[in-house]
Amino acid sequence: MDTEKSYPPEQGYPPQQGYPPQQDYPPQQGYPPQQGYPPQQGYPPQQGYPPQQGYPPQQGPPATAQYNPTAPTQTVIVRQTQSTQPNDYLAFAIFVTICCCLPLGIVAIVQATNVRSRFAAGDVAGAQQASQSAKCWSIAGLVTGIVLEVIGVIIIIIYVVFIVSVATSVADGLDGFDYYK
Repeated sequence: MDTEKSYPPEQGYPPQQGYPPQQDYPPQQGYPPQQGYPPQQGYPPQQGYPPQQGYPPQQGPPATAQYNPTAPTQTVIVRQTQSTQPNDYLAFAIFVTICCCLPLGIVAIVQATNVRSRFAAGDVAGAQQASQSAKCWSIAGLVTGIVLEVIGVIIIIIYVVFIVSVATSVADGLDGFDYYK
């Protein structure tokens, strides 16, 4: 029985002509012959290449540890009843920062964000403390902002009254003065 199979001749594109040789350049040599891959089972060896030796046979899988089945252990998970998250007063802190007192509002925002992070970490007491701190800083910023606004309005009123009184006194002093003489 003949184990060699015959294949039809390869079909494909006709060989292409290369570029014409350039003047003043020596002709170039082609690539050196390359070694081929080892022949695969069921396929004829590649023509023009010497037969190659295959890889050495591999050993079996590495030794593994012994498996000792044990009875499953019982795991008890104790869940603490989680209370609701304390109010973080974040909106109040943002309002105070934008409208009233920037420095105290920033401190209030930091404390308000601490409420969420401490509650997420399971520190309920710390979250409640940060909530009270955020509330206190927000109220302090609100009161400070209102007091400063009232002081500012009083100063503006005094300034306007002073300017008007100076202007009227100057005008009274110039009543007898004729500009067009």
